[in-house]
Amino acid sequence: MTQDVYVPTREERVRQDFVLGLKLLANGAVQRRVRAEYRERVLPQLTQEQGAAPTERRQVAPALLRTEAYRTWAVLTHHSQSMMWDAVERTTQRVLSSAERRYAALRAQPEQRRGSLQLDSTLAVPPPIGNTEIHRQPGGYTGRAEIEDVSPGLRYIGASLIYGAGKGQEHATGDARANLLLYELRRRYPDFAPRRILDLGCGIGVHSQAIALAFPEAEYHGVDVAAGLLRFAHLIAEERGIALHLHQRDAARTGFEDGSFDLVLSNIFFHETNSARLPQILRECRRVLRPGGVMLHIDVATQTSRHGLDDQLMNDWQVRWNGEPFWSGFAERDMFEEIVAAGFAPDRSFAEHLNRPGGASYVFGAVA
Repeated sequence: MTQDVYVPTREERVRQDFVLGLKLLANGAVQRRVRAEYRERVLPQLTQEQGAAPTERRQVAPALLRTEAYRTWAVLTHHSQSMMWDAVERTTQRVLSSAERRYAALRAQPEQRRGSLQLDSTLAVPPPIGNTEIHRQPGGYTGRAEIEDVSPGLRYIGASLIYGAGKGQEHATGDARANLLLYELRRRYPDFAPRRILDLGCGIGVHSQAIALAFPEAEYHGVDVAAGLLRFAHLIAEERGIALHLHQRDAARTGFEDGSFDLVLSNIFFHETNSARLPQILRECRRVLRPGGVMLHIDVATQTSRHGLDDQLMNDWQVRWNGEPFWSGFAERDMFEEIVAAGFAPDRSFAEHLNRPGGASYVFGAVA
């Protein structure tokens, strides 16, 4: 499906599979070793020394960070991320000229396109997207401004084959990426048939394609601030014949009319957004939803309320060293309270954690 643009050679695939193995080791046995070291040695020792169990991650940081288990996990996680981007870049550079030609041919024939792409070179890209290499992706998500750059999308889809799978999410690309969103929509609103859909932070639009196929009568709009991802999203959607209308816009100020959408959704968007802007984005969701419209978001389950101090500390390491600048800010938010504060009724709002193969997810939303 989308991988026909990004196709590793056999040698490139072997290298990428090796990195995947390191990711599975870091996120599996090595991480479990850190938890065991904390539970069996660090926590009892700190409790005895302090006369009470620690209640904040800063209290356990000095002791846990000195352990061989934690240091091994941190080194392996950091180096596997570097190796991932090196492996992905080999394929990206080899296929880039072909992707650029395909994108140029698509842009030259607007009458043959099912969807659309609107880029805004004047848009002030907000941090962290504008000034951070999220996940340490080389060059970030936006791409080079002086050319029609699709390389960020190639890097992103290549990395998702390793990064997501390395966390146990075997179907991190392809239609399966939308499975949980679609499942939750159908479970909660079995008769819901949206006519107009807004996808916030749509990125390369892989999940967007599957949702658009599930609701073929709906008009599908996706917004993102990263032009480099949107160009690639437009290319792979059009080559598959799926009509996505993509816009380079800020999720906090989309510019759409009040009450103009039946469904507003996102997939792993909020944890990559400055948490200070989170209330604005939720208010924007409320503004553009029609009465009775549905808001549904799915994200990583890193909330401090459900994690021990050892896992909180490992997540905080990701913020500091692995290109996840706003994990902690999102993790410390109670999304139910945020949704209600944005203007949604408490009895029509929800926020809960779901356990599924590959790990837990945080699902939150409301009915307008």
